[in-house]
Amino acid sequence: MKITRLRNALAALAVFFSAMALSVAQSTAGPLATTRSAKVRIALAGDSTVTDDAGWGRGFANCFNDDVQVINFSRGGRSSKSFIREGLWQKVLDLKPDYVLIQFGHNDQPGHPGDRETDPQTTYKQFMTQYVDEARAAGIKPVLVTSLSRRQWSDDGEIHSTLVPYVEVVKQLAADKHVPLIDLHARSIELYEKLGKQAVLELSPMKNPDKKPNSDTPSTQAIVPDGTHLNAKGSDVVGPIVAEELKKVVPELAAYAGAKTMALTVATDGSGDFKTIQEAVAAAPQNSATRVVIHIKPGMYQGPIIVPKNKPNLTVEGDDAATTSITWSFNVNDPIPPGSDKFNPGVQILGDDFHASNLTFQNTSGDHGQALALRVDSDRIVFNHCRILGWQDTLMVNNGRHYFKDCYIEGRVDFIYGSATAIFDHCEIHSKNGGHITAASTAQDRPFGLVFLNCKLTGDATPWNPAANNPATTEQAKKPNKMADLGRPWRPYASVTYINCEMGDHIKPQGWDNWRNPANEKTARYAEYSSTGPGANPPERAAWSKQLTDADAANYTIENILGGSDHWNPTADAPPPPLLPRR
Repeated sequence: MKITRLRNALAALAVFFSAMALSVAQSTAGPLATTRSAKVRIALAGDSTVTDDAGWGRGFANCFNDDVQVINFSRGGRSSKSFIREGLWQKVLDLKPDYVLIQFGHNDQPGHPGDRETDPQTTYKQFMTQYVDEARAAGIKPVLVTSLSRRQWSDDGEIHSTLVPYVEVVKQLAADKHVPLIDLHARSIELYEKLGKQAVLELSPMKNPDKKPNSDTPSTQAIVPDGTHLNAKGSDVVGPIVAEELKKVVPELAAYAGAKTMALTVATDGSGDFKTIQEAVAAAPQNSATRVVIHIKPGMYQGPIIVPKNKPNLTVEGDDAATTSITWSFNVNDPIPPGSDKFNPGVQILGDDFHASNLTFQNTSGDHGQALALRVDSDRIVFNHCRILGWQDTLMVNNGRHYFKDCYIEGRVDFIYGSATAIFDHCEIHSKNGGHITAASTAQDRPFGLVFLNCKLTGDATPWNPAANNPATTEQAKKPNKMADLGRPWRPYASVTYINCEMGDHIKPQGWDNWRNPANEKTARYAEYSSTGPGANPPERAAWSKQLTDADAANYTIENILGGSDHWNPTADAPPPPLLPRR
């Protein structure tokens, strides 16, 4: 017994000090190493458009597995001249990485104070040549990268970059010296023009408009879009482009593609790294560019659990949804724990790129008020083979893009609701004692809201028994009522679509409810395509709903609905595990 306790204590200490070491590394001014025991080291040398916080560095590092260490020496405001003058290049040479990616140009342009500017054909060419020659002399393989383009739009709707003279020097130098070249300037222009002026703003941080237009130092005042730097989403889009091009020009690095992982284990009996899920979430690195996997051993775990916004890239996985559950027994009328949302959910996800599989999320409060088992407020979220159980407002998909695959979701009133764009793919949607399946609040400018693909809609008439929770209660059970509708609009432009879904006989013939407001019939976007089963009844459906044509339905693909400007593909992001029983 003592040996077991000692082993557990040592394991916990190891996880604690590993997390502390990573936290310290991320908070220091020095370069961030993404793993400690890598086989291949890649250094980044450049200006702020290469850094982790304002450029593509973080997104790039996230594209390689644990056998690669990415060390980012890039600094805001540096030119090819000042990076050498300040000794930053010498630090790269002293490290002796296997590869170094070199990108300068923004601060070499005229108009930058501090003796940073260079002339493309003379001094700039001289310094870029120095980088290549000294890297090779130190046994480092240089890779030249042309400058990330600014989002400078002309009246013709195209980008006309002022960086071209510097870009041409880099391209010619790469050809003359046989150096691998990544033409990020061309790739970024291609990306921006494909997205267009409005969509590309999703990749842009905000800045103080008083700053000079070509300033290469990010501003902390969020006032207008910054046309030079990248926000976190921009890094996640551009970083993989750089990694993709690198693997083309340095083919041996293709074998290292993949994300890094950090693994933690939670077990109620103390056999894991932590006893509670919230402790494991707290131990995950903040703002991690790499995935952290939290494995939850079988057991019942109590809420509330909050995944903060600064904890992206978390995977929480169980072995079997039938044996591993997160439960919460309170509703919106009960005392709300400090830090929890006003709707008092059992689990709330605020961090982007969250994945969950083989888990049950349940609220056991009962059918007497809003009682959320799960609330999701973030982007690029995946749930595989999960059960989400409750009565009213079981699942709130509040913001972002979400993908539910092979899940079982049950409730009575508005038990799938919110403003997010979400796909439910091959899920079972179970209505308990009638009610309303959805209550979407889709924004008017969003083309898609809640989309059900190849789902099975089931139902039963059994009401909630208040005495099951409290034998002394005087609260009476509701009357049995099997019939349910497909949804009602929480907001006027609610969008809900069922594609190729099998509907049980519990679905009302009219299908939809206007929430006691005829005006909603003019704005709500409710549709079906190829519904089957006894609940499929196109002739009797509400006249203000729509039956899609084949051409309409062809637009309802995962790519069109969830792809967005970053081309997110949730099926590639999180391949589904082996199918587990739904119930």
